[in-house]
Amino acid sequence: MEELENEKLLREIKPKFNFVYELFMPTGRKMKSALVMSVVAIIITIIVSLNKGSMVDFSTVVIGTFSMIDILMFFCWFMIAFSIIKFFVHFTFQKMQYDHIGYKFYESYMVYEDDFLNQHKKNILYSNIKEVEIRRTIWDRILGMGVVVIYTNAENRRNNGLVVYALDNPKEDYEFIDKIVNKYRAEAPKQVNVVEEKEEIKEEVANEQPEQKVDEKVNNETKKTAEEIMQKDIEKEKNEQSFKDSLKETN
Repeated sequence: MEELENEKLLREIKPKFNFVYELFMPTGRKMKSALVMSVVAIIITIIVSLNKGSMVDFSTVVIGTFSMIDILMFFCWFMIAFSIIKFFVHFTFQKMQYDHIGYKFYESYMVYEDDFLNQHKKNILYSNIKEVEIRRTIWDRILGMGVVVIYTNAENRRNNGLVVYALDNPKEDYEFIDKIVNKYRAEAPKQVNVVEEKEEIKEEVANEQPEQKVDEKVNNETKKTAEEIMQKDIEKEKNEQSFKDSLKETN
């Protein structure tokens, strides 16, 4: 993965937190439930307050100086306070999480990272992306928001895609992602062919080298044999000359 990490960063996409948009998203269900709880608690408190005088049966003292109506009012105010605090806690956590989510796009792969509480990082090669889709409901278009879905070839259905939520410029982001993925697909076969050609050249060179070695060995042996024959001829001539000289001396 070191070679991939050296690639140039082409673009980084970050989701934008929008409170109104978030209420209609799956990620905003906790905020929505807390908000609904607070609204219901406020309505109940208003109803009890307006009908407090007519609720004679609940005015009976139950615990010390507190009547049933006082306990009911306390419970209503407690629920209002609890739901409001819960809402702001979820609101703050959700906004902070959006600030720590990022999608980085490099030349041949993309990285999704969320490092807010539980760190989650995922690398996706463009060669494993089979489809890029943009989704925008009527509500999304009114708010100028949208999502982009990236489908991969993973066998596990749970991990076979990635949803990029809360994009404030979804059309532009979709066109960028779709363009870079298709561009990589178009260039990938060329790169593969270049690699295959290099491998073929290496194989040819590797196959040629043994033949060259055999030829060199044959040439060396032939040269050695020729030198031995020449050396024998020279020795033979010397022996013949010595024999002739010996004959002259004898005569």
